[in-house]
Amino acid sequence: MKDKISLLFILISFFSIFFFQKQILINTKILLFISEQFPIPLKPLGLVTSSPIHKEIEFDSKNGKIVADLFVPSGEQKPAVILAMGVKTAEKDKPLLISLGKTLARLNYIVLWPRLEKLDKQEAYPEEPETFIKSFEYLENLKEVNKERVSFAGFSVGSSIALTAAEDKRIAEKTRSLVFFGGYYDIFDYLKSLESKTSKINGKTTSWKPNEGTNHINEILQNLGISSIESALKSPELKKYNPSEDLENFKAKIFILHDKNDSYVHYFEGEKLNKSLEGKVEKEFLIVDLFEHVQPKKLLTIETFGELKKLYGFLYKVLDYL
Repeated sequence: MKDKISLLFILISFFSIFFFQKQILINTKILLFISEQFPIPLKPLGLVTSSPIHKEIEFDSKNGKIVADLFVPSGEQKPAVILAMGVKTAEKDKPLLISLGKTLARLNYIVLWPRLEKLDKQEAYPEEPETFIKSFEYLENLKEVNKERVSFAGFSVGSSIALTAAEDKRIAEKTRSLVFFGGYYDIFDYLKSLESKTSKINGKTTSWKPNEGTNHINEILQNLGISSIESALKSPELKKYNPSEDLENFKAKIFILHDKNDSYVHYFEGEKLNKSLEGKVEKEFLIVDLFEHVQPKKLLTIETFGELKKLYGFLYKVLDYL
């Protein structure tokens, strides 16, 4: 009897230590991540972690050449994250994506930021779901990657196109998770909201003022041979960019994040996605007031810290799962 009690005590002690060590590790990751990505003067990440290997790579797809930045921390069998952007990234914003890739790699994730070469050359086209499918398959073949833990982190339109990629049967069962930040649920509803300057959900209609930056969508449509948003609403060409089209194929855990005052994509789009996935997949959902679309606000206020507390809890769940 005494031996059984001793064994039970040892097991309880072991699992307690493991549990608290994991909690400490995740909380440390969150604090380091927030200090790097938000306007906080103290940035200790570079002092306590090693620089990852940064490679510029390229591979082919049926839509043309894909160029990518790959960030690899030391060691093997790390979880991997694909950064998904949906349109061209302005030259001034590219350092932000490189910084994010390095930050996540310092936190022990392999990171891939892929995009079609023509987008990298600042041409106005949407990213293709195939880009993210090929990127997923590329990571599967890297010996450093834990193949059971390949996820997407999407930003704005990139969230939506990553979701359509994760619905594809080639990778749907293998995708671990998707961070869906500031994307649209239905491309046709989204285009209608830009045209009408209203957004609808559950019979509720609200007015909003889209940012002037959304005019970039008109240029993209024209390059696709679509003359206007009105014409786009009837275009079958856009279905491949529409995550609501094959949502039943999506199997991964999803983390839906949207800013309440987003002037590029109304937060109702995040709410509609959350509602559509109810009871179908594991998910987390958070609306906050912390960002300017998908970038942290430049000024933190007292009110901001309440929102930051909510984001902290959300990030804990993300980093615990990736």
